[in-house]
Order: sequence, then structure tokens, then C-alpha cells
Amino acid sequence: MSALRYGIPFLFLAMVPLGFAQGGAWSFLVVAALPLCMVGFDRLLGHEPDTIAEADGIIFRLLPWFIIPLQIAITGWAAITIAHPGVTLVETIGLTLSVGLTAGIFGMLAAHEMVHSRKPSERALGLAMLASVCYMQFRIAHIHGHHIHAATRKDSATARRGESAYRFVVRSVFGQLREAWTVEAARLRSRGRNVFGPANRMLQYFAVEGLVVSGVAFLGPRALGFFLVQSILAIALLELFNYIAHYGLLRRTLPAGGWERLGPSHSWNSSRRMNNWSLFNMGRHSDHHRFSARAYQRLQPLPDVPELPTGYAGAILLALVPPLWRRVMDPRLDVWCGLWER
Repeated sequence: MSALRYGIPFLFLAMVPLGFAQGGAWSFLVVAALPLCMVGFDRLLGHEPDTIAEADGIIFRLLPWFIIPLQIAITGWAAITIAHPGVTLVETIGLTLSVGLTAGIFGMLAAHEMVHSRKPSERALGLAMLASVCYMQFRIAHIHGHHIHAATRKDSATARRGESAYRFVVRSVFGQLREAWTVEAARLRSRGRNVFGPANRMLQYFAVEGLVVSGVAFLGPRALGFFLVQSILAIALLELFNYIAHYGLLRRTLPAGGWERLGPSHSWNSSRRMNNWSLFNMGRHSDHHRFSARAYQRLQPLPDVPELPTGYAGAILLALVPPLWRRVMDPRLDVWCGLWER
């Protein structure tokens, strides 16, 4: 039964069609409920105890397995629904934002869990979710770029001190696209393969995404507009998670060259119950970087790691106001940097 607490994303996903069914402004139900519940229950439920991680169990795996096809199904249903001329502008905007939010938070975090898997079927499931928002290159950039170069200036997905969330999202998206292409080109050259041949995964991803966009465009311009906006929103949310997870935390360069080993002190964590129950334990981010293939329920709470002042949802809202974000986070960053130098 302990696995059921990680089923919270399904409740928010169910609000998308339920809110739309009520009509009008009710289509914004998820838009209103998500920040209120995530931030409110973070405060109400408080911090997790430093308990050991959960044991393995099929129920834990079923949750990300099911959330991805459900999210994709809701995205497809929304595209078909919005294509109907009887849907009002208010309902169109509300449904678009709702799908983008659930895709960017729950769908993308489930995809993140899957692309780290050693099982080809789970990696394919993660790529299917990424295809539904046209961000398949994330798998290559994240696995072969971020998890190697995190907390260095070589990593596009590590936010620099003083960098606004808005600037970071743009830099990270295009930087990871470049990194993914570079990694894939190097892989093919090392095997003596043609970079622009059919074995290039980046070209495969572009082809899949092109087919997805073409299929949605067949439904009409309203459906295409919905799909593009929800994709942009989902990608931006995923990158905002990256922003708050490593903001300003940089590894020191070694006298002999290179960087110090990536450690628990190079990720911002959250030990709040609502945060981790809703986000597949992503608040235990330092342990994820220690063992990237470790299942989410087995991630360990580590002592003496950088802790966000709120859960990830509250931190993202804070990051959307850059002066306020810096006022709260930069002093915390100074504390951790001072600890490293001792």
C-alpha cells in the first residue's frame, strides 16, 4: 500500500477531462489546483523522516508505466477535442495549459525515470512520452551529457549563479540539442558509421517527431496550435526542474585539470512529503546522481546536502520571479560554497 502515495499524479491527470466536462472556466481546474495543492500540501504535510528507501515491487513500476500512456491518450483526446469548432476560446486555452502542465510535470518525470532504465521496453516508453512533446533528444543529452558534466559550465542543463530561469530555459534547450547531436555523431564515427545515415538516432527522432506533428496537423490548425503550445510548456517545465535542481552549484577544478567528482553537494534536494510523493522522489536528487539507474522508490535521503526552501513546485514558482529567487537562493548558495571551502 505504501506505493499508492506515488499515485498522486493520476488524480491531477483525471482533473483534465473532468474540468473540461464542466465547461467554460472549469477547464482551468488543473491550472489552479496544481500550484495550490503542490505548495499547500508541501507546507501542510511537512518533511519526510530520514527513512530507508522502499523495497522493489511491481506496483512501484506500474505507476510510471501507466501514467505515460494515459498522458499520451489525454494529449491525443485534447487535440481531437480542440479541433472541434464548438470548443470556446476559454476552453481551448484552459485545456491546452492543463495538458501542458501535466505533461511537463508528471509525464516528463515518468519519462525521465524510464529513459534511465536498463530495459529497452522502458526506454521505448520514455521515448514515446518525449515524442509526444517533441523532445526526444533529451534522452541522449541527459544520459550522456548532463549525468557526466552536471555542475560544470560544460553542461547546458546546469544553471549558473545569477542566471534567470527564462534565460536558462532557452540556453538549455538549444544547448542540449547541440550536445545530443555531438554525442550521437561521435558515437557513429567511433563505429565507422555515416553520421547522416539511418543509424543516427537524432535523425530517427526528428523523423518520429515530424510524423507526430504531421498527424496532429491533419486534424486542423487548432489542434496543431494546441499541440505546439503544450509541447513548449512541457519542455519549459522540464527545464525549470533542471534549473532549480542545480542552480549555482559548480564542481571545483582540480590542480591537475578536470573537475572534482560529482557529489551529493552538487544538487538541490527537497525532503518534503508532497514533493516526493508527487514527483517520483525527484527531491532526492543527489542520490539520483549517485545511482542514475536506481528506481525512484529506492532513492535514499542523504544527510548534509543542499536543501531547497520549499518543494520543487514552490521553487519553480519562486524562480519565475528572478529578483525574488536570487534574494532567497543566493544566500543559501553562499552558505554551501563556504562549507566546501573549509
